[in-house]
Formats: sequence, structure tokens, C-alpha cells
Amino acid sequence: MSNRRLRILLIYATSPDNATFSYQRAWPRHFAAHGRFAVRPLDLGRLGLPGRLAAEMTVRRWRGDAVVLLHSVFSNEQNLAGRVFDAVARRPEPKAFFIGNEYKSMPEKMRFAEALRIHLLVSQSSSPAVHALYRERLRCAVVGIPNTGLDASIFRPACPAANRPIDLGYRADVSPAYLGHNERVEIAGYFREHASRWDLTVDVSLDSRARFDERGWAGFLNRCKGQLGTEAGGDYFELTDRTRLAVNEFQHQHPDASQAEINERFFREYRDPVPLRVMSGRHVEAAGTKTVQILFDGHYDGYLRPDEHYIPLRKDFSNADEAIRKFKDRAYADRIAGNAYDLARRELTYDVLINRFSDALAGVA
Repeated sequence: MSNRRLRILLIYATSPDNATFSYQRAWPRHFAAHGRFAVRPLDLGRLGLPGRLAAEMTVRRWRGDAVVLLHSVFSNEQNLAGRVFDAVARRPEPKAFFIGNEYKSMPEKMRFAEALRIHLLVSQSSSPAVHALYRERLRCAVVGIPNTGLDASIFRPACPAANRPIDLGYRADVSPAYLGHNERVEIAGYFREHASRWDLTVDVSLDSRARFDERGWAGFLNRCKGQLGTEAGGDYFELTDRTRLAVNEFQHQHPDASQAEINERFFREYRDPVPLRVMSGRHVEAAGTKTVQILFDGHYDGYLRPDEHYIPLRKDFSNADEAIRKFKDRAYADRIAGNAYDLARRELTYDVLINRFSDALAGVA
């Protein structure tokens, strides 16, 4: 590639349903502002018939170097379909697909990628084993890039930690049982139950109605001295959805089944599992606001390291008292939060992540 700006058709979908998923709103904004690309945006959100016709004409008439489909194109649902899908599929330029929610509807997402003749798949995972499965199935290049970057203009430390009224905050959704764990429920419930023991003020919710948009989430983090968290994803990555569908059917037949029962039935003898555990946007954005994080032990894509970027918490809570002691040590907590902040500003801004994507795209364009 030359040094000229690459002309890309950037396809994404905004809707009320993804208003609280900051990464789905931020990626289009940062691509449009990035110096390596000249962007023609195409927002598929809530297209009526006139909008679909206009979108089809946009795809047919556009001239450029590559087509980029962001997570929101096919995360919970497929937003690119019909004649617009056909028009994109006919484009001869290299296509890159940022795949979303790599734990469900995977057969459909694989067929989607195959029909579009994807050249570059962007996974949220850094796992070589996950990438190998994708390459074997799709015969395309694969790169791992975190699903969320840091927008430092929004997620910044606007309030000193000592002045924040909430000790520990947490917002997440309940994980589906087919992931093989319910860590979000466990960590939220444990700190709700034990907060008074440590004289902590907590604001913890797994209710989707309690989620925030980007600026609301940044404001909430700036009211929290610390944030709880776990790795996103599950321990049994499949391109077939075989176990997911089986667990869903079992839960339909046995609605009162516990996670322990499901794990015993479906996962205890699961052979050679491939984990897909990733760092989430909650970790990146908390780092950007200098909100110290108490996290379950994990890999976090190799970015976050225990006692350097976060306070480690064992999944059986056996070191909870030690973790809270560290959290209440202001000098220690400030150092951990500062390390995570420096890491996010250095390696996890959208500008840095889009540069990484550009380098990967150069290998296929």
C-alpha cells in the first residue's frame, strides 16, 4: 500500500438496542476521524424501504479500496441482508469483518462471512487456537483486536478517586448458562452480600435497564473508586453452536436447572475445550477513568496483569479480605489505577487499534 488514505466503505448499524454498547457507537466515529482512511459511512440502523434502496445504490456506486463491516453489522442479529447484502457481496474489493459476540449464532456468522467472501476476520480474541479454527473454516486472514478502545475525550479521570462517593461499582448483563459459568452473578452477589462487612458503599446491577450510554457510563465510573469485573466470554468456543443449542433446549425442558447442574451435564467431560475469554470494554474504560479494578483472576488478552493493572480476586473468593485491604490502601490502589491508565493510553486507544487493523488489512488488500 502507498501512503495515501485508503478509501473504505464502512458499514455498521446504530439503533436504540445498542445505545449502551459504547464500542458499537465509538468505532464508526473513530474510523471516520482516522488519518489512514477516507471513510464512506453506511449506517444500516432502522432502514425502511427508501433507506434500503438508497443503501443499495450507495454500495453499487461507491468506488474505493476495501469494505469494512463493524461488530454491529452482525452481533446479536444480522443487520445486513437482502439486496444490500447482495450488493456488498458483489463488491470485488477486499472485505474485513469485525465479528461480534463470538459465542452465539456462529454457524450463521460463518455462512455470512463465506457468502461475503471475507478476506480478513477481526476477532475480539487474541487466542491462537481460536484464530486457527477461524482460518480452517473461512480460509481467510485473522487478527485479534480488542472489541473496545479508549476514547480519552470521554473516558478520562474527571474526579479524584478520594472524592468519589461509591466504593465499588459494577454494571453487566447476566451471562447465558451455555458459556459454562455465571461469574458475573457470583461476583455481583458476593459483594452485595458482604459490602457491609468491609464498610463499603457499592452500586452493583445486572439489570440491563441500569446500563448507561457512553457519557453516562463515564460519569458513573467517575463516581466509583473501584470497579468489579470478570473476563468476558466462555470456556467452550464452538463454530457449530452445538453445546449452546443443547443447553438452551435443556433449560427449556428444565427451567429451574442450576448452573451447577448444567455444568455437570454438559461441561464436566467436555473434551479439549478451546476457551474464548477476552478483555471487555468495561476494563478499558475503567482504566481510562483511573478507576481501580478488582477482577477475577484471568488472562485479559495479555494486557492486564494482576497486582500491576488490577487487584486479583480468586474465583472462590478465598482472598477477598486481602483484595479489599489492597483496595483500601490508597497509595497501592492509585498505583494500580495509574498503571492501567498508562497502559490504556499507550496501547488501547482507538487510534492505536485502528492502526493495528490497517496493518492487518495491508496484508490482504
